[in-house]
Amino acid sequence: MSLIQQALEKTSRAQETRTSTPVAAPKPWERDPTGTNLEHELIQVQKKYSKQKRFFRGAVVAILFLGVVAGLYYFLTRQDHPKTQASFVTTTIMPQVPVRIFSGNIYRLTGITNLGGKAMAVINENIVGVGDVLSGKAVVKEIGTGEVRLDIEGKEIHLKL
Repeated sequence: MSLIQQALEKTSRAQETRTSTPVAAPKPWERDPTGTNLEHELIQVQKKYSKQKRFFRGAVVAILFLGVVAGLYYFLTRQDHPKTQASFVTTTIMPQVPVRIFSGNIYRLTGITNLGGKAMAVINENIVGVGDVLSGKAVVKEIGTGEVRLDIEGKEIHLKL
């Protein structure tokens, strides 16, 4: 027998012994007792983390929902919507009780401003100056600080802010 044949026989016998012996299951006393404890502890930590994650997600969603509701409430209930005004116009607008004049017309002064050195007033939502006529009967005589004088058929009326 040659050396090559002997080597081949040895390797084939070694392969037969390796494939024919089954891997034995570990015996209970050979198992790592801390491995099961670590696995159990890891499962508990994962459950706790999952609970915390769900809680914080719910809290964030609740806070966002409250913010949206508060924002909608604010925009839907506010009364002072911005009005378009020219940048050079400064007005003082204050609500005032209307004054009934003997002629039957109501005059309401809502603002006084100064446009280019000329005093202007807002009466019944119309911008008027000194000398302008309102509803065919009232003539603006004077525009002062916080007050306007009207002449209605010879009667003088003071409108105040």
